[in-house]
Amino acid sequence: MGTAIEARGLTRSFGALRAVDGLDLDVPAGSIYGFLGPNGSGKTTTIRLLLGLLRPGAGSVRLLGQPLGRDPGLFARVGALVERPAFYGGLSARDNLRVFAATAGMTKRAADVRIEQVLDLVDLADAAGRKVGGYSSGMLQRLAIGLALLRRPELVILDEPTAGLDPAGVVAVRGLIARLAHDGATIFLSSHVLPEVEQLCDRLAVLHRGRLVGQGATSELLGADARLLVRLETPPDAERAVAVLAEGGWTVERSSEREPAAILVTGAAGQGARVSRRLAEAGLYPVELGPRRASLESVFLELTGEADPETPR
Repeated sequence: MGTAIEARGLTRSFGALRAVDGLDLDVPAGSIYGFLGPNGSGKTTTIRLLLGLLRPGAGSVRLLGQPLGRDPGLFARVGALVERPAFYGGLSARDNLRVFAATAGMTKRAADVRIEQVLDLVDLADAAGRKVGGYSSGMLQRLAIGLALLRRPELVILDEPTAGLDPAGVVAVRGLIARLAHDGATIFLSSHVLPEVEQLCDRLAVLHRGRLVGQGATSELLGADARLLVRLETPPDAERAVAVLAEGGWTVERSSEREPAAILVTGAAGQGARVSRRLAEAGLYPVELGPRRASLESVFLELTGEADPETPR
């Protein structure tokens, strides 16, 4: 299907600070691509570079197969939410979108049809005639997402799209992102909400201190730390199993205090038969044995050395 975003050696400094450092990105067309990193890792700077809002110190960007800056019509095919736009508080949501549509060169007839579709997509149809000066933060965020979708973009770049939304709004935006991808759009999603990314994205990149520390299919990244869960009949059996498997060269740990009879064997995915045989030789017979996939939080911690970005610090 090709590549929707391709960056090579992308670099940007602010004085002595190297905010983005030699970044290579490959975002397949049609994917939902998660872009993760701790606060200050360079995510928003990267997005600004991808959109031509900042000039790189070095490197290149191609969007939808076109070099950035070559084709003046390129950005008609790209929708973005980086910062919430400055809406006109005295105008309704519908009239705000009409102003932006006219600025973008859309005909009135095409704009009127598309605006109603967008208002419905972001669940603002019932409030479309109200002045946006009275909108809540969540409603303004949904209107901003609607603005990003106004020209039916092939590539949608969203920086924290669920910020300020209540739980129902978060669910609605997740559903919208999934529908856009189903209809063929490529979604580049920067988010601090790891469960959101894990649910939505089929590919991920993790940025830390301006450098890419992980990139690939979500299933591959989450499988990289896959462990084997072995549940024994009693806690004493689990203690014996730890010793037996450690002697066999496996790295073993207790699962948790809530599972005193369970252990986790690192690096043993696909080795269930060997582990079971070793335990049987010692007279130990698991009541359960199977893979336990890593969480995105644990992968994030391993790659960046920092806690889940949603964890208060």
